Amino acid sequence: MPSKDHKLPSARSRGPSLAVRFYLIAFNALSTAGWTYVIYLALAVFKGQRASSSAYDFFRPLVSYVPTSIVASLTPQPETTNHFSTALAYFLHPFFPATYKSTFSALAPVQSLAALEILHVLLGFVRLPLLTTVVQVSSRLILVWGIVERFPHTHSSPVYTTMILAWALTEVPRYAYYALSLAGCGVPAWLTWIRYSTFYVLYPIGAGSEALVMLSTIPEWSGGKWAVWSTEDWVKASLVAIWAPGEFCMLFCI
Repeated sequence: MPSKDHKLPSARSRGPSLAVRFYLIAFNALSTAGWTYVIYLALAVFKGQRASSSAYDFFRPLVSYVPTSIVASLTPQPETTNHFSTALAYFLHPFFPATYKSTFSALAPVQSLAALEILHVLLGFVRLPLLTTVVQVSSRLILVWGIVERFPHTHSSPVYTTMILAWALTEVPRYAYYALSLAGCGVPAWLTWIRYSTFYVLYPIGAGSEALVMLSTIPEWSGGKWAVWSTEDWVKASLVAIWAPGEFCMLFCI
């Protein structure tokens, strides 16, 4: 799920120590740079060119640092989808090209880095709701490692592109806002506006794309074909069904 709007990490008298503050500044600055790079890689595809190989290859080895026990469990799944997802992809492809090959080697480590945000809450580095943070971070990790990495046909999906662009365009101003605020540099008014305004457009786009990416990995259901679904298919279908109300609640109720 795209990260929901939150209050700034506490920077008052009872806020983080100087060492923690420097760490959070570095974390947010690195995350800003990483998501900016993801946008660059995606836009390079729109422009019909790949990013420079040296920059692209810089992030590729980072994916290999994921524990092998996790990678081993991510068995590629059969090329199975449904008529709705196929038709939707056909309609969107002229507008949103496939960007997996250019972006995933950067997206995977950058998004995985966000798992540290759960640790930040647990350690009291930031004052954010633990449940909300866990749900937001884990849902994205499920999409990255449990869906996109396991189902090769999502690599050519246009909704993969809309999903990562919504994530990246949300995260760049969010992390930049936090980094500048913690550094005491003063946050430009335009960045504050972007951070608190575009979120309400990008959030539903990102959440909708997440649901559609997951939906594309569910086999055909028409004509009683749902009767042969696996347990995983039913779980994914249930998640897709609650995605919209769940996102609405995350956006307005929490």
